[in-house]
Amino acid sequence: MPQTAEATGRTLDDAKRAAAESLGVAVGDCEFEVLEEAAKGLFAKTNYRVRATAAGKEEAAPEPEKPAAEKPARKPVVRKPKAAPAVEEEAKPEVKEGEAEATDADSKAALEMMSKALELTGLDITASVDGLSGRYVNLKLDGVDVERLVGEKGSALDSLQYLANAMLGRTLGGGVRLTLDAGGYRSSRAAALEELARDVAAAVVEREQEAVLDALPAHERRVIHNALKDFDGVDTYSEGEEPARRVVVSPKKN
Repeated sequence: MPQTAEATGRTLDDAKRAAAESLGVAVGDCEFEVLEEAAKGLFAKTNYRVRATAAGKEEAAPEPEKPAAEKPARKPVVRKPKAAPAVEEEAKPEVKEGEAEATDADSKAALEMMSKALELTGLDITASVDGLSGRYVNLKLDGVDVERLVGEKGSALDSLQYLANAMLGRTLGGGVRLTLDAGGYRSSRAAALEELARDVAAAVVEREQEAVLDALPAHERRVIHNALKDFDGVDTYSEGEEPARRVVVSPKKN
């Protein structure tokens, strides 16, 4: 008899994983029905609710729960090796920070703008400078309502960061950019991506087959490239067009 289970999650992938774990099977061994979709928008709070159906599968012990940091749910696509591009245009810019250098004046301007914007929202959130990294001014957002600024897979936070950079484009020095982290989401997400990158690289070396990750925004592709730049036996590059641009992890050519 088919086995079913219902579960909820902040993202659709979270809900699917929770339902699959309730059945003691892998996500790929289930069929899913979305019973309720999370409300979209910057300040949405509702969760996804799904029903998972697993038929004809032997029971397996549920996978141990991992920390809250999100990881891309689907396994990377594995394909046969092909000749890597002689020059990878994406990997180099994503790994290097760029020639511009952020200054204290840039951080002051960024903090002032973000503080005023947050005040207008009426949310209990404060901004603070979390250091300068090359051409980046890093701002940290904290407070009771900070989770409302993250969104599904950081989508709301990415949108806010994009708008902030557009607003500051004429104020900050040439090439200087702003990064936002809300409640430690970016750091936990980066740790999850680094772990994924190492797992994928190990599989690529073992199988001698390249792997293609799910589409990621530029700053997350940069995390993958940086995590694997010193990993023996693999090269990385990006392919495709935004917003579907993906990182490819391939066996290193001798």
